[in-house]
Amino acid sequence: MTDHESGRFHGTWRTFEPIHIDGPTSPHPPRCELVVGVDAHPGIHPALLYAIAFAGQLAAGLRVVHSIDPADYPIEPDSPYYEQEFADTLESECTRTRAALATFTGSWSYDLTGGDPAHLLTTIANACDAMMIVIGTPHRGLTSIFERFSRNSVATHLMHHTHRPLLMVPDAARFSIRPDIPVTPPAPMT
Repeated sequence: MTDHESGRFHGTWRTFEPIHIDGPTSPHPPRCELVVGVDAHPGIHPALLYAIAFAGQLAAGLRVVHSIDPADYPIEPDSPYYEQEFADTLESECTRTRAALATFTGSWSYDLTGGDPAHLLTTIANACDAMMIVIGTPHRGLTSIFERFSRNSVATHLMHHTHRPLLMVPDAARFSIRPDIPVTPPAPMT
Protein backbone atom coordinates (compact mmCIF):
# COMPACT_ATOMS: atom_id res chain seq x y z
CA MET A 1 0.00 0.00 0.00
CA THR A 2 1.46 3.35 -0.99
CA ASP A 3 1.17 6.56 1.02
CA HIS A 4 -1.54 7.71 -1.37
CA GLU A 5 -3.50 4.48 -0.95
CA SER A 6 -3.20 4.68 2.82
CA GLY A 7 -4.90 8.07 2.68
CA ARG A 8 -1.81 10.14 3.43
CA PHE A 9 -2.51 13.63 2.21
CA HIS A 10 0.15 15.18 0.01
CA GLY A 11 0.40 18.71 -1.27
CA THR A 12 -1.27 21.91 -0.20
CA TRP A 13 -4.81 23.21 -0.44
CA ARG A 14 -3.83 24.66 -3.82
CA THR A 15 -2.48 21.36 -5.19
CA PHE A 16 -4.86 18.91 -3.55
CA GLU A 17 -5.17 15.59 -5.33
CA PRO A 18 -8.30 13.54 -4.70
CA ILE A 19 -7.88 10.41 -2.63
CA HIS A 20 -9.67 7.18 -3.54
CA ILE A 21 -9.38 4.12 -1.31
CA ASP A 22 -10.93 0.75 -2.04
CA GLY A 23 -11.53 -1.21 1.13
CA PRO A 24 -11.40 -4.96 1.35
CA THR A 25 -13.79 -6.82 -0.88
CA SER A 26 -16.33 -9.10 0.64
CA PRO A 27 -16.39 -12.76 -0.37
CA HIS A 28 -20.05 -12.17 -1.24
CA PRO A 29 -20.92 -9.53 -3.82
CA PRO A 30 -23.10 -6.73 -2.44
CA ARG A 31 -26.82 -6.99 -3.15
CA CYS A 32 -26.95 -3.22 -3.64
CA GLU A 33 -24.91 -0.08 -2.97
CA LEU A 34 -25.42 2.82 -0.57
CA VAL A 35 -23.67 6.13 -1.21
CA VAL A 36 -22.85 8.01 1.99
CA GLY A 37 -21.95 11.70 2.14
CA VAL A 38 -19.75 12.77 5.05
CA ASP A 39 -18.19 16.09 5.98
CA ALA A 40 -16.05 17.56 8.74
CA HIS A 41 -17.83 16.46 11.89
CA PRO A 42 -16.68 16.14 15.48
CA GLY A 43 -16.06 12.42 16.01
CA ILE A 44 -17.36 9.89 13.52
CA HIS A 45 -20.18 11.14 11.35
CA PRO A 46 -23.55 9.77 12.58
CA ALA A 47 -24.76 9.22 9.00
CA LEU A 48 -21.74 6.99 8.37
CA LEU A 49 -22.34 4.91 11.50
CA TYR A 50 -26.00 4.53 10.60
CA ALA A 51 -25.15 3.60 7.00
CA ILE A 52 -22.63 0.97 8.16
CA ALA A 53 -25.28 -0.75 10.29
CA PHE A 54 -27.95 -0.39 7.59
CA ALA A 55 -25.66 -1.74 4.86
CA GLY A 56 -24.85 -4.73 7.07
CA GLN A 57 -28.54 -5.59 7.29
CA LEU A 58 -29.02 -5.16 3.54
CA ALA A 59 -25.80 -6.94 2.53
CA ALA A 60 -24.99 -3.71 0.67
CA GLY A 61 -21.69 -2.16 -0.35
CA LEU A 62 -20.78 1.34 0.84
CA ARG A 63 -19.42 4.19 -1.26
CA VAL A 64 -18.35 6.95 1.15
CA VAL A 65 -17.83 10.43 -0.29
CA HIS A 66 -16.26 13.41 1.50
CA SER A 67 -16.32 16.58 -0.54
CA ILE A 68 -14.04 19.22 0.90
CA ASP A 69 -16.07 22.17 2.16
CA PRO A 70 -15.39 25.32 4.26
CA ALA A 71 -15.54 23.33 7.51
CA ASP A 72 -12.37 21.49 6.42
CA TYR A 73 -10.33 24.68 6.17
CA PRO A 74 -8.47 26.16 9.16
CA ILE A 75 -9.99 29.24 10.76
CA GLU A 76 -7.00 31.55 10.27
CA PRO A 77 -6.00 31.82 6.60
CA ASP A 78 -3.07 34.08 7.47
CA SER A 79 -1.49 31.54 9.81
CA PRO A 80 1.94 30.30 8.72
CA TYR A 81 0.66 26.81 9.54
CA TYR A 82 -2.50 27.12 7.42
CA GLU A 83 -1.54 24.54 4.79
CA GLN A 84 -0.26 22.06 7.37
CA GLU A 85 -3.44 22.47 9.44
CA PHE A 86 -5.50 21.87 6.28
CA ALA A 87 -3.52 18.71 5.51
CA ASP A 88 -3.84 17.54 9.13
CA THR A 89 -7.62 18.07 9.06
CA LEU A 90 -8.01 16.00 5.89
CA GLU A 91 -5.72 13.29 7.25
CA SER A 92 -7.73 13.17 10.48
CA GLU A 93 -11.03 12.92 8.58
CA CYS A 94 -9.65 10.13 6.40
CA THR A 95 -8.29 8.22 9.40
CA ARG A 96 -11.54 8.48 11.38
CA THR A 97 -13.62 7.41 8.40
CA ARG A 98 -11.39 4.43 7.65
CA ALA A 99 -11.44 3.40 11.33
CA ALA A 100 -15.25 3.36 11.28
CA LEU A 101 -15.26 1.42 7.99
CA ALA A 102 -12.85 -1.16 9.45
CA THR A 103 -15.80 -2.59 11.40
CA PHE A 104 -17.81 -3.13 8.21
CA THR A 105 -17.60 -6.63 6.74
CA GLY A 106 -18.90 -5.70 3.30
CA SER A 107 -17.10 -3.99 0.44
CA TRP A 108 -16.51 -0.24 0.63
CA SER A 109 -14.72 2.65 -0.98
CA TYR A 110 -13.81 6.12 0.26
CA ASP A 111 -13.36 9.24 -1.85
CA LEU A 112 -11.97 12.50 -0.48
CA THR A 113 -12.18 15.15 -3.14
CA GLY A 114 -13.07 18.74 -3.94
CA GLY A 115 -16.12 19.85 -5.85
CA ASP A 116 -19.83 20.28 -5.36
CA PRO A 117 -20.96 17.63 -2.84
CA ALA A 118 -24.42 17.15 -4.34
CA HIS A 119 -22.94 16.63 -7.81
CA LEU A 120 -20.34 14.18 -6.48
CA LEU A 121 -22.91 12.16 -4.55
CA THR A 122 -25.21 12.01 -7.57
CA THR A 123 -22.38 11.06 -9.93
CA ILE A 124 -21.13 8.23 -7.70
CA ALA A 125 -24.69 7.03 -7.01
CA ASN A 126 -25.39 6.89 -10.73
CA ALA A 127 -22.09 5.14 -11.48
CA CYS A 128 -22.80 2.31 -9.03
CA ASP A 129 -26.60 2.36 -9.47
CA ALA A 130 -26.99 3.00 -5.73
CA MET A 131 -30.13 1.99 -3.91
CA MET A 132 -30.06 5.30 -2.00
CA ILE A 133 -27.96 8.22 -0.84
CA VAL A 134 -27.39 8.66 2.90
CA ILE A 135 -26.43 12.04 4.38
CA GLY A 136 -26.58 13.81 7.71
CA THR A 137 -29.18 16.43 8.43
CA PRO A 138 -28.41 20.00 7.35
CA HIS A 139 -26.16 22.07 9.57
CA ARG A 140 -27.61 24.67 11.89
CA GLY A 141 -26.74 28.33 12.14
CA LEU A 142 -26.32 31.23 9.71
CA THR A 143 -24.71 29.12 6.98
CA SER A 144 -27.64 26.73 7.06
CA ILE A 145 -30.18 29.56 6.86
CA PHE A 146 -28.36 31.03 3.86
CA GLU A 147 -28.16 27.61 2.17
CA ARG A 148 -31.87 26.98 2.65
CA PHE A 149 -32.95 30.34 1.28
CA SER A 150 -30.59 30.09 -1.67
CA ARG A 151 -31.58 26.42 -2.24
CA ASN A 152 -27.89 25.67 -2.08
CA SER A 153 -27.91 22.93 0.56
CA VAL A 154 -26.85 19.42 -0.40
CA ALA A 155 -30.13 17.97 0.87
CA THR A 156 -32.26 20.44 -1.09
CA HIS A 157 -30.28 19.87 -4.28
CA LEU A 158 -30.53 16.08 -3.95
CA MET A 159 -34.26 16.18 -3.22
CA HIS A 160 -34.88 18.16 -6.40
CA HIS A 161 -32.27 16.75 -8.78
CA THR A 162 -31.90 13.02 -8.24
CA HIS A 163 -34.26 10.12 -8.75
CA ARG A 164 -32.71 8.13 -5.91
CA PRO A 165 -34.16 7.90 -2.41
CA LEU A 166 -32.45 10.17 0.11
CA LEU A 167 -32.02 9.14 3.75
CA MET A 168 -31.17 12.04 6.09
CA VAL A 169 -29.77 10.87 9.42
CA PRO A 170 -29.95 13.21 12.43
CA ASP A 171 -26.98 13.35 14.80
CA ALA A 172 -28.89 11.55 17.57
CA ALA A 173 -30.04 8.62 15.39
CA ARG A 174 -29.14 5.11 16.44
CA PHE A 175 -29.65 2.06 14.27
CA SER A 176 -31.71 -0.59 16.01
CA ILE A 177 -32.89 -4.01 15.04
CA ARG A 178 -35.12 -6.44 16.86
CA PRO A 179 -32.89 -9.26 18.09
CA ASP A 180 -35.95 -11.38 18.96
CA ILE A 181 -36.84 -11.79 15.27
CA PRO A 182 -34.62 -14.29 13.46
CA VAL A 183 -32.86 -13.11 10.36
CA THR A 184 -33.88 -15.06 7.30
CA PRO A 185 -31.52 -15.10 4.36
CA PRO A 186 -32.79 -12.98 1.48
CA ALA A 187 -34.16 -14.77 -1.53
CA PRO A 188 -31.76 -14.89 -4.48
CA MET A 189 -32.17 -12.01 -6.88
CA THR A 190 -33.32 -12.97 -10.34
